[in-house]
Amino acid sequence: MNLYKSDLYMSDLDLIIEHTDVLKDMKGTSVLIVGARGMVCSAIADLLFRYNEKEDAGIHIYLAGRDDKALLERFSKYAESEYCTAVEFDSSKKGSLIDKLPDNISYIIDGIGPSAPSDIGAHPIDSLYYNMGLLRELLEYADANKTISTLYISSSEVYGISEKGGPFKEDDYGYIDILNPRSSYSCGKRSCETLCACYAFDRKIKTVIARPGHVYGPTARPGDDHIAAQFAIDAAHGRELKMKSQGLQRRSYCYMLDCASAILTILLRGNSADAYNISNPESVLSLRSMMSYIASAGGVRLSIADNDISQDSSATLALDNTMHGSSLNAGKVSDNPMPDSSLDSDKLLSLGWRGLFDARQGADHTIRIIRQAGD
Repeated sequence: MNLYKSDLYMSDLDLIIEHTDVLKDMKGTSVLIVGARGMVCSAIADLLFRYNEKEDAGIHIYLAGRDDKALLERFSKYAESEYCTAVEFDSSKKGSLIDKLPDNISYIIDGIGPSAPSDIGAHPIDSLYYNMGLLRELLEYADANKTISTLYISSSEVYGISEKGGPFKEDDYGYIDILNPRSSYSCGKRSCETLCACYAFDRKIKTVIARPGHVYGPTARPGDDHIAAQFAIDAAHGRELKMKSQGLQRRSYCYMLDCASAILTILLRGNSADAYNISNPESVLSLRSMMSYIASAGGVRLSIADNDISQDSSATLALDNTMHGSSLNAGKVSDNPMPDSSLDSDKLLSLGWRGLFDARQGADHTIRIIRQAGD
């Protein structure tokens, strides 16, 4: 799939650029994006590349990932640009990334790490350990090289389970079962956030934290097993969508380009050692409603079943098991027990950010872009 073949994707980038005024403050700087092929980080990179193209901004973008050839293929439109550098590294090896970097990077965005339910469940040690080890190296680099700001992309899973439910403010923390291997993701994210705060306090460097809710859009990688990503692909190809649950959970959804602009806003305007939820107030709705928008955009049927989640279906995924309180035991997943896991976005809005795509429009653009981009 080549997103650059989609006129709609390029126009969405242009719309975001028009309304993201922090971009002008990044002219002539350099940005390291770690995990650059991921749904959110690839959208950030495309936004910066497009801004360079339109405004001759001179932002040097370092794309860090496990496969430099795959990086250059994903960003094929800009791969030959003097402002594009792909950096291949192995997150399990100390210094694998840092030793390849110049000493003048202005901004760091760390978005690497498993987030797909299957990856977290299969590799809990990687989920916990590699994220924190690499983040420490990045923070040491930021301290030594006077990086302007370092942003860590965390997760709304840090909130755990709360009887109160959402919308969650940034200081609303609930219970996490620390002896459940599935909690390696949420506990790892909490640990990384604390590490950012420690470096901000001890080394006096600027660190900021973004906590996205449910991000969706056409930049999802092939094989992404989040329900929104899989249902979008199915709907774009005309396949019926089947839910195994009623999908009544209330969630915060955000189109990936809105999320990208939010992250850049936090990177430049956020207070050091502070965390910010990423949630579009116009896209807080039930899982069922979101999936109905995707089905409608694709012109396909959405069926809602009452059957127990343990019953098998190879055709579709029934739920997104990366939310608060989800668990993995002996290969089984359980549904999110919280009826409302939405996020409060007041702190982010106070920085001047606004989402441009509500859930219906975001779903429609996702399906149309996937179709335009081709297989």
